[in-house]
Amino acid sequence: MNINEQFAAVVMIGLMLGASASYAERAPRSLGADARVRQVTFSPIDVIRVDTHLRVNTAIELGRGERISQVLLGDSESYEIEVLSNRNTVSVKPVVARASSNMTIYTNRRTLSFLLTEGRTKTHTFRVVIEYPEEKSAPRVVATGARDTGYQFAGEAPFRPLRVWNDGRHTYFEMPRDVRPSVFGINGAGFETTVNSTTSGSIIKVSGLQSEYSVRIGERVVCIRRVAGGSTGDPAVVSVLSSKEF
Repeated sequence: MNINEQFAAVVMIGLMLGASASYAERAPRSLGADARVRQVTFSPIDVIRVDTHLRVNTAIELGRGERISQVLLGDSESYEIEVLSNRNTVSVKPVVARASSNMTIYTNRRTLSFLLTEGRTKTHTFRVVIEYPEEKSAPRVVATGARDTGYQFAGEAPFRPLRVWNDGRHTYFEMPRDVRPSVFGINGAGFETTVNSTTSGSIIKVSGLQSEYSVRIGERVVCIRRVAGGSTGDPAVVSVLSSKEF
């Protein structure tokens, strides 16, 4: 069971994702007037269809800060695949007419599933830009003096954080005394990923902002999800929180 499933089970909202999920293909849509540049929203339970053409290179661009670790291709004789030096973009070029193949991309944040086709449509595809729901919907702290305290907790444990907040650059976890759990980020597929963290007293500082975290000791875990509406510029609140930051 991944962290998203644990979160759903603890808060008892809805049905289990695995029992009700509907698997489908997602076809990229046009970004503007030129249909050769397209965009698609990532979903961990869907397959992204990319329509390619002979003698045309298609670039698949992932999210900012996402680095590709491995690419698996079903039909390596029908497609030429290259990961660019930025580790963020994949070049796809078919070499066989009417070819079709699956492709799986593993990154430092998630796993993406693709269906590659050749000649399925008349319109060439030059670029496919992947966007992510958490990046579109996650609240942002714009004012440098504001703090975002909008975090929802699921799970009970002695190491459950007393509070979680961010200053727009770092996320802070205030822990009970004498506990030192591990903090993980949660990727788009619902699995734990390592984060860059430092500790000072009872405060754990994690670089960057993510939509979901887990705080864990052994098999016990507390799930934390960022929600909208938590940003505040109240001087009293900002003063208390900033005094705990480092």
